Amino acid sequence: MSAVPATRIARGLEDIIDAAAGVLAAQSLQATLKEMAAALHPIVPFTSLAVYEADLDERRLNPVFAIGRHVDETLAFHPPLDASITGKAFMRGRLVHLEPGHPWLGSYQLPGTPDDEEEAMIVAPLVAAGAPIGTLNVWREGLRPSFEREEAQLIRRFATLAAMAYDNARRAEQLSQLALTDDLTGLPNRRHFQEHLTAELARVGREGVPVSLLLLDVDDFKSVNDTLGHPAGDLVLVELAGVLRDGVRMADVACRTGGEEFAVVLPGTDEAEADRCAQRLLERVRSAGDIRISAGVATAPSDGRTVEALFQVADDRLLAAKAGGKDRLVGPPRLAA
Repeated sequence: MSAVPATRIARGLEDIIDAAAGVLAAQSLQATLKEMAAALHPIVPFTSLAVYEADLDERRLNPVFAIGRHVDETLAFHPPLDASITGKAFMRGRLVHLEPGHPWLGSYQLPGTPDDEEEAMIVAPLVAAGAPIGTLNVWREGLRPSFEREEAQLIRRFATLAAMAYDNARRAEQLSQLALTDDLTGLPNRRHFQEHLTAELARVGREGVPVSLLLLDVDDFKSVNDTLGHPAGDLVLVELAGVLRDGVRMADVACRTGGEEFAVVLPGTDEAEADRCAQRLLERVRSAGDIRISAGVATAPSDGRTVEALFQVADDRLLAAKAGGKDRLVGPPRLAA
């Protein structure tokens, strides 16, 4: 190898090492992917880049990130493991470097993109803990595009860093999601509920839009556990969680806050609309089976501006629903009037 390419690779490796701190310090999966792209571009300039994650069960690669040209087409296409350039690189575990005119480029055309556009393409497998997890795809498109061999080597080295950063970010995101999810029902848990309601209340202060809180409690749940056992009680909770998940609006967030208690955060919803939403949910629960629930609803800012204040008002109304005969909703007195 001549001195010039050797010097270029050495400098490129130094740049990759310098980029590692920023990539590994990213706080989310998407932030990590953006850092990866930003770090690679000064080392090996490109016109497009994509990251794919392998789905071995479906025998395909799923696009998780794309920038540059044809982003929509890239994100819409899932290269099959057994019939695509990306799949070949992944299955072989080796970098694929294709220059304009290579027959593979003509055989595997990305749907929806021009078939007369010249491109050079490098696909580097992403390997973490000894196992392939996806690919890093880099393109140069336009007039007489080309990657030099030394650039391909730098992308291969960079892919080692990218795989480690991607795998770390993916695991951290999975752990974060688990920490915010109730194990039994799969709904967001109390911690997620408090964080989400806090954010919505901040929006109330900034934008003046209302947010409502609906608290729900299974009627006579203790008797279910006492007479039929805790597994039967768990089934009741799972069934109710399913009804809530299917019954809330797209913007609403249903959570299990503990025991047989559930909450639904209703963004941008005033007292009257919250009452209608809550009544619809109670009807869905009644029609789903033998479960019955009591509910209380409160709305910010009229009923409170903090999580604690709003929760206390909704909880007081929930207790009033229990005391009033159960299987009912209690809301603001002004609505009842």
